[in-house]
Formats: sequence, C-alpha cells, structure tokens
Amino acid sequence: MRRGHSFVQKITVFLLFLVLQGIALLLMAKSSVYQQAGMSHFFNAGRSKVWEYQDNILNYFKLNSINRELAEENTRLRTLLFAKSESAYPNTGTDSLFAFIGAEVVFNSTSRLQNYIVINRGSKHGVEPDMGVIGSHGVVGIVQSVDKNYALVRSLLNTRFQINVRVTPGQYTGTLSWNGKSIRTATISDMPQHSSVSLGDTVVTSGFSEIFPAHIPIGVIKATSIKKGTYMDANVELFQNFNTLEYVNIIRSLHIGEIKALLQDYE
Repeated sequence: MRRGHSFVQKITVFLLFLVLQGIALLLMAKSSVYQQAGMSHFFNAGRSKVWEYQDNILNYFKLNSINRELAEENTRLRTLLFAKSESAYPNTGTDSLFAFIGAEVVFNSTSRLQNYIVINRGSKHGVEPDMGVIGSHGVVGIVQSVDKNYALVRSLLNTRFQINVRVTPGQYTGTLSWNGKSIRTATISDMPQHSSVSLGDTVVTSGFSEIFPAHIPIGVIKATSIKKGTYMDANVELFQNFNTLEYVNIIRSLHIGEIKALLQDYE
C-alpha cells in the first residue's frame, strides 16, 4: 500500500510541476515583448516541424498512389504496344496474341537459391499457372500456382528457372538460368563457340515459347567463357532490380490452348 501511495504522490507532484511551469511560461510571455517574441518563435518552429512531418506522410501515401496509377498505365500501354507490333501480320485474325494483367508484389524473396514472389492477383482475375511475369525492366518469373486472390511466382532468381533467350544483334539463342550468386547476374549456357557474341549485346526473350512474347528485355552481356572447348557461356547483367520490385504484369497468351493442342500431337 505504501508503495502504491508513493507512486500516486510522485505522479501528483510531477503534474503539479507541469502546471506551474505552464503558468510561469505564460506570465513570462505576457510580461515582456522580448519573451513574447521568443515564445512565439519557439511554438512556430514546433508547429512548422509538425506540418513538415504531416506533409511528408501525406506525400508518401500520395507517391504510392501515383506509382500504382503509373503501373496501371504501363499495363495498358504494353497491351497497345503488342497489338500494334502484331498488326503487321494481318492474317492472324486477331488484334493481339497477348494480354496483360497488372499486379502488385506482396512478398518477394531474393536471398535463397529458390526464390519466389507472391502477387495480389489470382484465379478470379484470370491468372493461371505457367503464365509469364514481367516487371518494368524485364522478365521476372513464371506463375507456379494460383489461389483465388493471389498467385505464387517462381522468380528468375531461382536455380530451377530456365528460359530460352536470344542475343542481339547476332540472333544467337541459348538457355538462361540463375547461378545462385548475385541477384543482378544470370548465365546463358551452351551457345556454340563460334557465336559472335560481344560484350554489351542485349539479351531478350526468344519467343520460342507460349509463355513469353519475343523481345522482352532481360539484360546485357558482361563476360563470356569457353566451356569444354566447344560451347560458350555468357554472364548477363539483368535489367530488372529484384530488390525494388513493386508492380508486375502477368502475360496471358490468348492462343495458348490452340498451341498446346498442336504440340500434344508431337509428344
């Protein structure tokens, strides 16, 4: 009981001290023009700081909104771009072979050998397994499994991920995979030794797949090496920074059913 009484007494004394301090400051401000100016400057400075923090918080949420709007606009522009690029083939009977679904990244791992990404679009948005996923700077991964509202994406930063690519301008093809080391570097394996691949050449998707359209950017050649005397490997610096990944596009092939049906005849 004594201990509780002592605590209450300390709180009472502290509150009384604050009240007396407030009265003293008020009397000082009223008694002198100099003190009034000083007090006014103090409170104005404090108020300015509060406004500054408030403005920063509002700008932060406003920036998120702007980024989301830009991502949605990017999705629309990609759809229009592919429709326009494919219009050179009038006999296809369609405006575009691909459509894009915008999504936001809600989980992204980069520190493992098998990295995955979770996005906030699922089956009710038209997302299905084996759809390609790209970011603002290039290939991101492939949808592995889908729930109603979310999808799990196998990241390009996954040692089990492989994609057929083309090196331009030489047009040589190869298989790109991640080496499990730097998140900014992947490797193209088993290109013919005579391939005229140069440092700085651009690496893009080959289009030899129903998952990714051709010419989606991936990275640039940074180094090459001869493997077993007959094949060449190339290190690729990736365009996409996975540490800053926020918004992606899921690629929906509009003719994937027909393509798979045709391929079944050869399996």
